[in-house]
Amino acid sequence: MNLAIIPLSWVLVSALSLSIESPEGKNEISTENQEQVEKGLALLQKHCYTCHNPASPSHDEMLAPPLVGIKSHYQKAYPESKKFKAAMIGFVSDPSEEKGIMKGPMKRFGVMPKPLVPEEEIKLIVDYIHANQLEEPSWFKEHHKGNGNPNNH
Repeated sequence: MNLAIIPLSWVLVSALSLSIESPEGKNEISTENQEQVEKGLALLQKHCYTCHNPASPSHDEMLAPPLVGIKSHYQKAYPESKKFKAAMIGFVSDPSEEKGIMKGPMKRFGVMPKPLVPEEEIKLIVDYIHANQLEEPSWFKEHHKGNGNPNNH
């Protein structure tokens, strides 16, 4: 009886190992997707970091709120990917107080000016923001912790 179990066990283990995807396969990014990611980051750095620079030494020296904070607010307001992207693209393409979801920063910084960026590039930037972890300013966690009101970030 034990001799019959060994080959059966081997068959089951082999079948399971074939059906399980390797961890490396999950992390592979197609060349096309990698190019989109790199393009989105380059556009973000070119067009957005002028005002939303994560290297800013303090909150007081920012010209606009950090993107990591903006992303957090959009994720809370729009948990679904399509709605997140549509809302952010809508605001960035034609900023207004009515479309803004961060009332505290709009009071402090004003409504951002309409960027001179083509719609297709705005979409790539928003796709990048949505899909990637953004760099936090060194002071961000402490500032974020100190503000109980989520509309003040």
